[in-house]
Amino acid sequence: MFAQLFLGIYFVVKGIVEHFARKPNLFLSEDTIQRISKENLPSYLKRVGKTHIFLGIFIAIMGQIEHWYNPEHWIFILTYIVLAFACLGIIVYLNKKYSGDYILR
Repeated sequence: MFAQLFLGIYFVVKGIVEHFARKPNLFLSEDTIQRISKENLPSYLKRVGKTHIFLGIFIAIMGQIEHWYNPEHWIFILTYIVLAFACLGIIVYLNKKYSGDYILR
């Protein structure tokens, strides 16, 4: 439960930093900024930031649901797989669209 909560908080903070920052920092590497062209950087960071925020909220909520309600395992795992892979797919798509490679960063 706590690992999911802290991982969710990490992704929410990472998403907020990506959404508002334009300079390298603890959550946003110099390599990420260099890969994206200057005119597409704000759009890319806003979209990836929103996706990371959603992923963080999703992970934290799923951890709390697992702890408090103890759902059936197959439903819980299937929900995790579908929604988490959808978020990761969006991130891969945005990386491909804006930089031309499939690397997750």
